Amino acid sequence: MTTSTPTAPLGRPGPESAEDRPGREVLVGVDGSECGLGAVRWAAREAARRDAPLRIVHAAPYLGSHGGAGASPPGLVRARHITAQAYTVARHTDPRVPTTTQVVPGHPTGVLLHAATTGQLVVLGSSATGAADELVLASVAVRVPARSPQPVVVVPRRRSGEAPDRPVVAVLGVGDRSDDEAVASFAADAAERTGTGLTVLQTRPPRRSVPDSWVDDADEWARRHPGLSATRTELPAARADQLLGASCPAPLLVISAGSGTLLHRHLDGPHRWLLRHCTSPMALVPPVHRRDQEPREEIIALG
Repeated sequence: MTTSTPTAPLGRPGPESAEDRPGREVLVGVDGSECGLGAVRWAAREAARRDAPLRIVHAAPYLGSHGGAGASPPGLVRARHITAQAYTVARHTDPRVPTTTQVVPGHPTGVLLHAATTGQLVVLGSSATGAADELVLASVAVRVPARSPQPVVVVPRRRSGEAPDRPVVAVLGVGDRSDDEAVASFAADAAERTGTGLTVLQTRPPRRSVPDSWVDDADEWARRHPGLSATRTELPAARADQLLGASCPAPLLVISAGSGTLLHRHLDGPHRWLLRHCTSPMALVPPVHRRDQEPREEIIALG
């Protein structure tokens, strides 16, 4: 069972064109917590910047049982209240963004990974406070980026303002060269959409030999992103705390999600440390090779 509610003015959509097919929407997961609503606000603004629709998804494992033939599952009122509240927040944030809500029974990690296959971006809230009503979403914010086929932005509950005058930060050196390029492109596009500059932090250890890439060529940066102000800082073999000291506060910190697979279903220690302590929204870009994997392989394992 899935329940879905579109914005009232949209009506019933017509046949999909090639440009309207899945892959356009910004997806945000909610659980009824305040940090989840903070993610909705960020996602609504980002959807507006991308000229994309917004889909609000509440994964509800507590809807697994039915009260009888024709009866609504116990807990459906609670689930709809969660999505209705998130919908109101999204509309107040930017009423121009076409917004839909969806309640899906099931484990949040599996539900969001499945939903990610039809979107262009996943947004989640996370909190390091340990409050009981935020533990589920905080756990999901560690599991989903490790296996998502699309970039995931994790929005912290507490952050020191939006840092509008600070540059977007791209962290290179975490994955392969192709992963560096994916991170650089995502961060540059984000900087252009928000009208800010870009800081590129190169963290690759100095002794590690890597192929040449356009991310090391200032002229190629200028050709690909004319008008973008980009500066480069070398932080070889930087620790997670050094990364934060060099980058935050920032409107967005962009980093490769690393090599999460069926055998490694969580982010590694440095990534988890960053998620716990970062006061800025943090975008985790999937490794390039992950986009070629069969989505079902990533969805079936929830442990």
